[in-house]
Amino acid sequence: MRKKFLLNFFGILFILAVFVSFGFSNLPSGNLEVVFLDVGQGDAIFIRTPQNQKILIDAGPAGKILPQLAEELGFFERKIDLVIITHPDADHIAGFTEILKRFEIEKILLTGVQHETAWYADVLSQISEKEIPVILADSQTDLDFGGGVLLDIFWPVESLVGKIPADANAASIVARLIFGKTALILTGDLDVDSEKGILKTPQNLTAEVLKLGHHGAKTSSSVEFLAAVNPEIVIVSAGAENKFGHPNPEVLERLEGVEILETSKEGNIKIISDGIEWRS
Repeated sequence: MRKKFLLNFFGILFILAVFVSFGFSNLPSGNLEVVFLDVGQGDAIFIRTPQNQKILIDAGPAGKILPQLAEELGFFERKIDLVIITHPDADHIAGFTEILKRFEIEKILLTGVQHETAWYADVLSQISEKEIPVILADSQTDLDFGGGVLLDIFWPVESLVGKIPADANAASIVARLIFGKTALILTGDLDVDSEKGILKTPQNLTAEVLKLGHHGAKTSSSVEFLAAVNPEIVIVSAGAENKFGHPNPEVLERLEGVEILETSKEGNIKIISDGIEWRS
């Protein structure tokens, strides 16, 4: 009887310890945490704001994101405050089919372009079925998360709702994530022509951290765009030994003197800002 009592007692203590640990891990940290998830050849970025809001930008190809996201969210968390779909290519969106089934999503930001793929159709169908509120992206759409965190969207400049872009990459959502004196540029699969369009706007592009456009493809990251951002750290989200040769050697040459971090080599890459500087 005593042995059974002790087993039950310690079992209860263990369960309480798990819940207490979970509770403390989800308390606001005062920092901005950005994790570039290793989803192979694709993009997925998880952000936790100083006030513990959770943001997911893209979800990579099918079957990759759930274990990576679980490392950041924890076992019990099933809510994401904001999902951002930069554009409807499968290596950015296919993972959302599982995310939408398993998580409660408060809001979704997307461009509203038309794109005829099964992955995109499934994601839009789930959004409609679950009646998730949708925010449509353009340069007038800025999102204030409180605590000094602001997402400044500057591409697309105008609404793309219902339009069929000649190149889905060119219609990627591009934004500057700001916290205090620190900034991060998020590019989706932005191409060189769209970079030229952004450079013609009055937007402030300077940022210490840059998520390299289109996995480091040579069709992105022009010399002029890189000079405007002037990053200290560049993140490359790409699969190991991928068939596209990402990141392209020519692009890497343009980044001489810049710290380059690749998910294919590092796995999940976490950077943290206290509003003054970034650290890994």
